[in-house]
Amino acid sequence: MRQEFALALQQLDGQLTLMEVSNRTGADLEHFQALVHALHASCILEDDSFAQWAAQSPWRRVLNFLGDYIPSNDVQDAFARLSDTEVIVLGVGAVGSWAATELCQSGVGRLVLVDKDTVETSNLNRSLYTQSNVGQYKVDALAQRLQRINPQLVVRPLRQMMSDSDDLAKLLQDAGPASIVINCADSPSVDATSAMVDAACQRAHTAYVIAGGYNLHLSLIGMTVLPGKSACYHCGRLTLENLQGDELVGLRKLARPWRNIGNLAPLAAITASFAANEVIRVALSDSRIPPAMVNRRGEFNFLTSEMHFTSLPPRPECGCIS
Repeated sequence: MRQEFALALQQLDGQLTLMEVSNRTGADLEHFQALVHALHASCILEDDSFAQWAAQSPWRRVLNFLGDYIPSNDVQDAFARLSDTEVIVLGVGAVGSWAATELCQSGVGRLVLVDKDTVETSNLNRSLYTQSNVGQYKVDALAQRLQRINPQLVVRPLRQMMSDSDDLAKLLQDAGPASIVINCADSPSVDATSAMVDAACQRAHTAYVIAGGYNLHLSLIGMTVLPGKSACYHCGRLTLENLQGDELVGLRKLARPWRNIGNLAPLAAITASFAANEVIRVALSDSRIPPAMVNRRGEFNFLTSEMHFTSLPPRPECGCIS
């Protein structure tokens, strides 16, 4: 019996029906159909129609990647959700320019780029800009780059900064229902911009990703927040404050506005890659590939090449879980 099924599986080349394969090999049709269904659900077998469609698509590598986790008959719908998602990228500097580019290359169909700064020569060591972009608005230079990668991309560059949650709330009103915010803005601080993003996104029930950043030898990997379903930025802040220990409770961060912060392009790219992966997972909206940074944050240590993750559960006193 096993030999018959092994022979039958070898006949699955897209040319014969299951009944024809069963008749040729003597494999019991009912059991053979059950086996094929199980292998398809496990993404081991794929539909011939999907294989032909993917082979003709410029996104075939993305589609085949998704097909390793999502059964082939569901991949087209999943990719359509990704393509229809509008991602609002706040800050397109060191982390934001990498994240936006990776999302464009992964099939996200609509991007809103928000930043008021222009490209300076000091940005070139860690951002995806070139010498020819110096003096241009970052959002304009990045929009041009992205449309050279994917001419079908709908990209909207906004030469502004979200000064408060109301500004972002207005932007979210114009966004489609399938929208996600990724916070790569660090002015005046990542904490301040994340609090602003949380306020607006909680109100609009819009998922958001805190990209993180970098500090000394660490790439910081931020949270993914699903309003009403997961821990929010403030839950994470409260937990991290508790983890500092009693001896640090009540202490305030030392303000060092003129601190010379160093960075390497690979560290910015690591943070951006985690954030882009999370946006893709949220956009796919498939339980088989759930977002990985819900209720936690991470750190990549440049000195040791080790990852460390911290659990950030929902806090009852925060009241963000409905």
